[in-house]
Amino acid sequence: MKAKLEGAASIAVVMPTAIGDTLLMMVLVNNLIRNGYRLTVFSWVVKDLADWFPGIDVRNECEQQDAAGQFELVIQLRATPCGKALAASGEVCEIVGFDAFQVPGHMIDMIVAVARDEFGLADITRHNGITVPNWIRFRAYERRVAIHPTGSHIEKMWPRKKFVALAQKLVQRDFQPTLLVAPCERQTWLMDKDAAQRLHSFERLADVAAWIAESGWFIGNDSGLGHLASALGVPTLSLFMRRGIARTWRPNWGRGAIVLPYNLFVVGALKERYWKLALTGSSVLRSFDRLRLEEDPRGS
Repeated sequence: MKAKLEGAASIAVVMPTAIGDTLLMMVLVNNLIRNGYRLTVFSWVVKDLADWFPGIDVRNECEQQDAAGQFELVIQLRATPCGKALAASGEVCEIVGFDAFQVPGHMIDMIVAVARDEFGLADITRHNGITVPNWIRFRAYERRVAIHPTGSHIEKMWPRKKFVALAQKLVQRDFQPTLLVAPCERQTWLMDKDAAQRLHSFERLADVAAWIAESGWFIGNDSGLGHLASALGVPTLSLFMRRGIARTWRPNWGRGAIVLPYNLFVVGALKERYWKLALTGSSVLRSFDRLRLEEDPRGS
């Protein structure tokens, strides 16, 4: 693969649609760029965060058809419908097929291993290249807690009533919790009067990023916004159903922690079925307190 990379005059990276997967794949993009390679990224996520990824040649999905056959090498995390169409000779590299992905570990470390061992890059970093624009007041609202109570997979979502109760407990501790939901989810959440007063929705991912970046803390499910908060450097607490999933997928850039349900079940299937019951609000609060003390030992 190293030889193919070095000989490719034009390189495209086709991103997954998921926010978290895209932010992780940007680690590879960042390493390619810092080692002198020029490439084009196809991604709605990066397009919407263009000001947060300066200098990236990025196009959205609508522009893929016009770029058919223009690239000597196309890199993907996994196969996508348009990958081969973009490649002039059908040369497509799916990095999940490399040896680094056959050994359990964190996704960032797997991608770094691909950059170093498979692509032969010398100047390596774990960061994905995201930067906070200078008009954003980073963590200006230090008592504000951005909470993401939803996600793309319902089985990974802690119950709404528990998130609302958590927000109420944070208010009692003089924090300002906010519930971030997608516009399409807003109407459902507005029906809960306790949630409605803390609800925030944004049409653009860049506006979500700005809200998170100016917050003091982030709490959320196993979802892409946790990776976004972590990459931005906002202390992040993530709720996971199982330790093995967290080992691979936890947000792992800035300071952060995970919270897991009580280990009541031996069989993995039962853990995944009942984790929402076994993960209590008090354990989430305790984990948040520990994260705060790590960030500020004075406990302010």
